Amino acid sequence: MKSIMMSIWLLGAAITGIGLYGIAYEVEQMEKELAALEREIIEERETIHVLEAEWTYLARPERIEDLSRQFLPRMQGLTAERIGGYDDLPFRPLPDILDVLQPEKLAATANLQVTQ
Repeated sequence: MKSIMMSIWLLGAAITGIGLYGIAYEVEQMEKELAALEREIIEERETIHVLEAEWTYLARPERIEDLSRQFLPRMQGLTAERIGGYDDLPFRPLPDILDVLQPEKLAATANLQVTQ
């Protein structure tokens, strides 16, 4: 009887040891994956920092002004004479909104009868 109980305890201890080894191995793999992701996050943050610095350098107003003079020589700056007034806009008559809002016409389009 003692030998059967001892065998059961040893078998249980062996199963527990194998289970703990498997869990420890999985945790170790997850820690490696976490470390790799953290390194990737740090690299991406550094890349973002460099790109923001480049954008700040490239978007300087004086640089854009020099480039516009170089590549758009015929383009002029915006002056008060180039801005038009309200009278310079072409006239486009609107459809008569009152015709559209008449109840009879609305009812006819919806196949309804108007009662007053």
